[in-house]
Amino acid sequence: MAAVRRVLTALGVVGAILVLPGIASAHPLGNFTVNLYAGIRLAPGELRVDHVVDMAEIPTVQVAPEIDVDDDGILSDAERSAWALSTAHELAANLILTVDGERIALDVVSAAVHLRPGQGGLDVLRVESTFAASVGEAGDLRFRDDNFADRVGWREVTAVGTDGTALVRSSVPVRSVTGRLLDYPRDPLSGPLDVREAAVAFEPGVPAPAAQDGGPSSAERPGATDGAFAELAGGGSPMLLALALAFAFGALHALGPGHGKTLMAAYLVGAGGRARQAVAVGGAVAVMHTASVLALGLVVLGATELFAPERVYPWLGLGSGLIAFGLGAGLLVSRLGAWGTRADRPGDRDADPVDPDGHDHHGHAHRHADVMPEGILSRRGIAALAVAGGILPSPTALVVLLATTALDRLAYGLGLIAAFSLGLAAALVVVGVVALRARDMVFRRMSRRFTSAVPVLSASAIAVVGIVLAVRGLAEI
Repeated sequence: MAAVRRVLTALGVVGAILVLPGIASAHPLGNFTVNLYAGIRLAPGELRVDHVVDMAEIPTVQVAPEIDVDDDGILSDAERSAWALSTAHELAANLILTVDGERIALDVVSAAVHLRPGQGGLDVLRVESTFAASVGEAGDLRFRDDNFADRVGWREVTAVGTDGTALVRSSVPVRSVTGRLLDYPRDPLSGPLDVREAAVAFEPGVPAPAAQDGGPSSAERPGATDGAFAELAGGGSPMLLALALAFAFGALHALGPGHGKTLMAAYLVGAGGRARQAVAVGGAVAVMHTASVLALGLVVLGATELFAPERVYPWLGLGSGLIAFGLGAGLLVSRLGAWGTRADRPGDRDADPVDPDGHDHHGHAHRHADVMPEGILSRRGIAALAVAGGILPSPTALVVLLATTALDRLAYGLGLIAAFSLGLAAALVVVGVVALRARDMVFRRMSRRFTSAVPVLSASAIAVVGIVLAVRGLAEI
């Protein structure tokens, strides 16, 4: 019974490593988001739109040079006011408003830019604008916000009647669930709201009482994570402690969803890998992950105009999925051929003979060597695993890079990212070694017929994960 329990435990570990992490999404994009809110207020003869743009750290870094016209590194009040007014006019042009089918132009009433603290000592930028237009006392209104259509983020629209105007029907709520993009929901299972349009019928009457929007309690955007690692960019901790913490954050990051754990563990099991190859694969994935962070950082810092770097992620996901599928398919063909050859050998169809006293006549070492699949993990396979598992860069590591660059502490930032990557590599190696130990335990306790199927199942799992990643990336392009 004890042996059975050990085998079942090993199978459970292998299953958890190979299946569960592959279902979860790879990376949140909270640090990339541009979030929009539009609050429509209807009064007799007048319509107002309270509009908010909440830019996360990375878009704020990108737009800052446009605001800083004198290039002194400081966003002065005069520069922010001028940029806010010009931006408000651009925003108004992309707010599509019709009443009874007739297009209504919106005038800019006010505009202001506010900077709030974000992750890693970086700012997050908030543009608050008010627009107005004259309308009749009754009608059917249609509204659409086409601003920042190419950026990911929260999209919210509300509508309310005031001062004698009642809403007969409305497709949007009267209350902002985020307090006008100041307090995002904490439920990790709820995706970002994506409401860009509103259909409202209004007429004279008593407006329904509207609940007050929630007050500000946090600047966190949906999907923003790893804030503790980002805070290291601001300094304040001794160097060795900061590097140790970055290492720990990297290890924790690697144990979250994605990061190649599923592909790496499944390929090591299916290809007959050993511990030294787990070290090689973990290190290669971490190096690729670091290179992706640096490459995307150069793109963000070198962009002459606002560029949506998060749009690269679906393409990277598609490429990662195709590479993973190729790895899985190639390994599956190889293992199916080996499985068929082994099945044809009479001596391989059953377990080694065991006498009534439970003694293995052929010896444990001989049995273990027979059932262990031949290792086929090549340098090319390791490189492909590195690309498939590490090509999606960590948004928070990118924040650390940008923050330390802004503080003229690039060497410190590179040290943090290197320590983060070493922690990530260490965790991946541990995952790989655990998967290999679990595989060995299964192979020692089960028959050849069963153990011969394990590499085939592992290869199939890689191919399936590759298909899932490719389809997900293609759907987001």
